[in-house]
Amino acid sequence: MALVVGTAMVRLAPGLALLALLELPLGITARRIHSARRQALQRSMLEASARTASGVQESVAAIETIRIFSAEEEEEQRHSQNLDKELRLKERMELELAGFTLIQRILQLAIRVLVLFQSHQQLRDGSITPGVLVTFLLYRDTVGRHVQVIPWNPRVRPSIPVSIHPGATPSPPPRCCSLASMNS
Repeated sequence: MALVVGTAMVRLAPGLALLALLELPLGITARRIHSARRQALQRSMLEASARTASGVQESVAAIETIRIFSAEEEEEQRHSQNLDKELRLKERMELELAGFTLIQRILQLAIRVLVLFQSHQQLRDGSITPGVLVTFLLYRDTVGRHVQVIPWNPRVRPSIPVSIHPGATPSPPPRCCSLASMNS
């Protein structure tokens, strides 16, 4: 669907289409960068949670020893430090998500402003009509809604940008059959 609409956009106004479709590779790149950062922070968060849980289990298992040596305050301090580290990681993840969202929206807004500015110039020059502009802008919104990127894992399969209807789930790649099942 997005390919058909993109082709129609190019036929209506090639310069505007290239400018409008510039948002796609920039958005994909931004999403990949954010995804890599988010995965790294999630791994750190998982490690911090495991450390906290491990510390709690050790403290519970050694509660008698801790009481004998009067080390409750030290254990409480260690547990508080682990929880603080988890909280800082969670706040960092939320902050990075907010920053990514801001950058993505600024990028989208900048492309829209450039498209509108260019279309205004083309309208004044007479190279496009108001009807072509309205149709182009409607197509542009359609492309934005229909393009999604399948998460990419280089060990599983190559990156494939796919145009699918929103809400649809991409089907898994076909499995190869063995020779025995093909002959049966």
